[in-house]
Amino acid sequence: MLNKPEAYWNNVLFADKSKYNIFGSDGRIMVWRRKNEELNLKNIVGTVKYGGGGVLVWGCMSASGIDNDTMHTALNVRLGCLYKCPQNLKTPPQSLDLNPIEHIWRELKVKVREHDIETKRELKTVMMKEWMKIHAEITKKLVKSFPKRLEAVVDAKGYPTKY
Repeated sequence: MLNKPEAYWNNVLFADKSKYNIFGSDGRIMVWRRKNEELNLKNIVGTVKYGGGGVLVWGCMSASGIDNDTMHTALNVRLGCLYKCPQNLKTPPQSLDLNPIEHIWRELKVKVREHDIETKRELKTVMMKEWMKIHAEITKKLVKSFPKRLEAVVDAKGYPTKY
């Protein structure tokens, strides 16, 4: 894998899923505070009963960009695209360094948080608008960095890298 030319990586489809919440996080929130300051308002993280709702999304990207065709949003079409891929890269679970689409998800989350969202419908609408704004130059740059990512993961013996 380390010796593959750039043209090889240009034909790879990177796919993943991500969850977007209307309010807050699904995970644990860390708050750094001094002793006896746990009840200060700045150290309290608000919550919403039942999580406030969210959306689970699936997306894919290649060096050519992201798929913006709404016809391809049906689950059976997406799965069909994956099954027809001639090569399937096996990556370890939790290997975020090896999936450049993670950078797209992070950027999308930042853009979505810039909006005041109160409902699932608003969340979906904003996500689609922001998704459509992602330029092919970004995905091309991410895919071009893949050989360096792969080499960094090998050098780090599977441990986290700067990617």
